[in-house]
Amino acid sequence: MLKYIFLWLIGAAAVRVPAEDVARATEALYSIGLPVIIRKRRGGERMFVLRIRDLPIFERVFSERGIAYEIKKKYGLTVYLYRYRLRFGLFLGGALMIAAIFISDDFVWRIDVYGNETVPEERIIEELRQLGFGLGTYHKSVDFDVLHNRFLLASPDIVWIAINMKGSVARVEVREYMPGGGPEPTARANIVAACDGVIENVMPYSGAAQVSVGEEVKKGQLLISGAVEYEGIGTEYVYARGEVWAKVTREIFVRVPLEFEEEVRTGDILTEYGIKIFEGEIFFGGRGRIDTAFYDTITVTDDLVLLNTVRLPIKIIKTQHERIEKRTRTLTPEEAAALAYREYSLAFSEACRDVTLLSYTADDGMSEAGDAYEIRCVLSVVADIAETREFEVTE
Repeated sequence: MLKYIFLWLIGAAAVRVPAEDVARATEALYSIGLPVIIRKRRGGERMFVLRIRDLPIFERVFSERGIAYEIKKKYGLTVYLYRYRLRFGLFLGGALMIAAIFISDDFVWRIDVYGNETVPEERIIEELRQLGFGLGTYHKSVDFDVLHNRFLLASPDIVWIAINMKGSVARVEVREYMPGGGPEPTARANIVAACDGVIENVMPYSGAAQVSVGEEVKKGQLLISGAVEYEGIGTEYVYARGEVWAKVTREIFVRVPLEFEEEVRTGDILTEYGIKIFEGEIFFGGRGRIDTAFYDTITVTDDLVLLNTVRLPIKIIKTQHERIEKRTRTLTPEEAAALAYREYSLAFSEACRDVTLLSYTADDGMSEAGDAYEIRCVLSVVADIAETREFEVTE
């Protein structure tokens, strides 16, 4: 075992010699005192394993004596170092990885946010970064009491925050000013028409109704006012809420041409690997050769795990680029009709969602030019057309 480890460290070559030349090859190697390991192969041939630095002598002696041979592979540490000598990023990444194992617990490698419901996690992380606490921060130099106070002063939506370090992971726990969300107590709003229609029912929960059943309204017209007039008292401004159901018309138009361009996956896949340290990424290989206009890209990021047990604060990036080509597709009228009805069925279901369908008319067939199959449908439905619009009150 030790001799194989030694060969791997200094570099080795495996050479195949056919059965008819094995005896001459063995005699030649022993005559020049070249150390080798001989392995038997099927059919009487042999595999000679020797040091990489002895390969020139081996080739010269065998060539002079007319002995046939085939170099199967070169391997070992020195071989790999020479092969990747121009890939600076690979060696840099390895050095950074080794360094990260020893110093990772002193730096922030990941930030997890808990307790937020309405405030996005990305916003909390960005506000902390602006205060000097983010990925790559040396957390032993951070005064967390000061950081907490500065964050609360800069973030009115958060009333409490605590940051606890667990190794290289920062656990950020927050409490929001309004955990349930919703409008602020001082907000005001009207309800207006989202589209044209004829009023069927008005149900104001707060605010004053401005329309009645049977009235025709236009898009943007005021339906429920947030300004409530009280005779002899004055005006109260509220956040109007309610439902306004109206008879409306909706249209569906589907057109499938007999000839069109579509994107087709070719199966030509390019794979790239890289590592992510803090906010920086290092890729091994020519990343700039990928043209995203012709490739569909899928990126997967995983934590680096050492010996299947130790999770290191380094992420491995695997990016696959699959080439896409645009090809012209030609359909028969029957195929175009089938695709059109499939699309029409989905559109019809969407148009009837959360409404009451009263009636509909549909026309279908080839277009006047004969180059596409078309379906046109007009629906009459009863839908909630209430749309909330906030406004400000100037005292």
